[in-house]
Amino acid sequence: MSESAGGAPSAAAAPPRPAAGQIALALGLLLVELIAGIQTYLSQTVLPLMAAELNAQSLYGLVTATVLVANFAGLPLGLGLATRFRIPHLLVAFTLIISAGAIISALAPTIWWFLLGGTIRGFASGCIATVSMGAVVVGLPGRVRQITLSAMSAMWVIAAMLGPVYAAWISHALNWRWAMVIYLPVLLIARSIVARHLPDHDQQQQTQIGWRDSILLAAAMLLIASPSQSQWTQLATLAAGVALLIIATLRVLPAGTFRMNSKRRTVVAFMFGLCGLYFAVDSVVTIIAHDAFEADAGQIGMIIMAGGLTWAVVGLYCGWRPAADLRAYRRRASTGVALIAIGVLGMSTSANLWLGLEPTAALASGWAIAGVGMGLCYVDSLNMLFNPPDAPDGLTHLDVSNAAVMSESIAAAATTTIATTYLANSFGGSTAIDDRSTTLLIVIAVVTLALAIPLQRLSATSPAREPG
Repeated sequence: MSESAGGAPSAAAAPPRPAAGQIALALGLLLVELIAGIQTYLSQTVLPLMAAELNAQSLYGLVTATVLVANFAGLPLGLGLATRFRIPHLLVAFTLIISAGAIISALAPTIWWFLLGGTIRGFASGCIATVSMGAVVVGLPGRVRQITLSAMSAMWVIAAMLGPVYAAWISHALNWRWAMVIYLPVLLIARSIVARHLPDHDQQQQTQIGWRDSILLAAAMLLIASPSQSQWTQLATLAAGVALLIIATLRVLPAGTFRMNSKRRTVVAFMFGLCGLYFAVDSVVTIIAHDAFEADAGQIGMIIMAGGLTWAVVGLYCGWRPAADLRAYRRRASTGVALIAIGVLGMSTSANLWLGLEPTAALASGWAIAGVGMGLCYVDSLNMLFNPPDAPDGLTHLDVSNAAVMSESIAAAATTTIATTYLANSFGGSTAIDDRSTTLLIVIAVVTLALAIPLQRLSATSPAREPG
């Protein structure tokens, strides 16, 4: 043990105070996370408004798929670039590219220019997702990283309040086009702060996705969202897209995930279904409000705020008071699944003025209930994944981290593309938008109940069921 000049033992147990650079990096990351949350709500608000102006209501699925395809394409390229160029420089460069894509979309005279801007934004975002992840871990060691990650959850609480207000107010006072660009200087400043204090190091692979997997995922998204005047042609391309998606998913996620042959693999399977179903509703709630019930920008903002705020607040509580053990996790997650199903089912009856509520108020109420359910499930599921099992299950920390990111990304990409495509044209059918939305929400609510299967499988390893 080292000693101080006076011969007394040094205060080795006291954690070192964070350096100014680490604090600046943490604050920059929190600002970036806040802007990311605002961007999420902005995209939801802008989509139906843009489609109405550019006469693109039949292309909702293609708009959704375009960004996702580009995002997946950027993942492996970011890994390659990170081995040849300095990460801080890449971060700033891709932020400028994202801004350029947003400006192109905001100035779009037709839907095809809007899609070009979305492609640029999605591609650059995919590259950034891989070039900065490992450097952040190195740049924020120990307690600073823990506090920052916890504070990131709080950023989504703030984003749930500011995001819909910003998007709705700017869209109403000016135009949805202005809403897409006014915040860009703040984004560039935040990313510049992160880049300035981000340590440069040899980037190690942080994701299992490679070029072949990216191509499979991109092709699957395009096939699923491919517009067609023929119902049978669109059903055929949908089936082909789903088949490619299954192949890519099995390649990317840990072997045995959907056989649920260990605790953490079972939780990955649960997360896959949970995120897929929840984000499917998330992708269509504003479209339903605008196209089926003629909601304006302010009402759309109220709806997405209702769900986002309840998820963020409940998730923050669950992060502060995580489930104590597997049995507590199963109880909390089961309650969350039930609330998601109830909330989505309530949303499906919005046109029937249930409990005397107007359609937009009914959508907001149901989405708020579903948000509580997601808050109860999401954070604790991540805690279960990152808590090492008593017996080795063959998964490393990197395997689990990759599985958490990719299960959410792939499931959400697939279901949001399918949901928005169906809502746009009923896969070649001719039913009205309000009927399509009712059918879609009822199906999602019923399928959500199937999430009880992986939770039930977890009971086999619950302490309450172990002998002795």
